[in-house]
Amino acid sequence: MGLPATKRYLIELLHMHKLTYEQVAQYSGLPIDRIKAIKKGDTATDIETYQLKKVAFSLSELRQKDTGETMD
Repeated sequence: MGLPATKRYLIELLHMHKLTYEQVAQYSGLPIDRIKAIKKGDTATDIETYQLKKVAFSLSELRQKDTGETMD
C-alpha cells in the first residue's frame, strides 16, 4: 500500500529538497499548521493537494534541469 499523493509530495519537499515547514508554507500559500497536519495524516483538500503538487513539480523540474535527476 502506497502513500497518498499529497503526502508523497510533501515528503519530497521536506526531505528531498530539504525545505522547512515554513518554506513549504511560503511557496504553497498554505498555513504551517495545515502542512504539519497533512504530514501527520490529515486529509488534504483538493486545493491543498493542487498547491503542494504545483510546488513539488516546479522544484523537481528545476532539479532535473540542474542535475539530470528525475522524480521517482
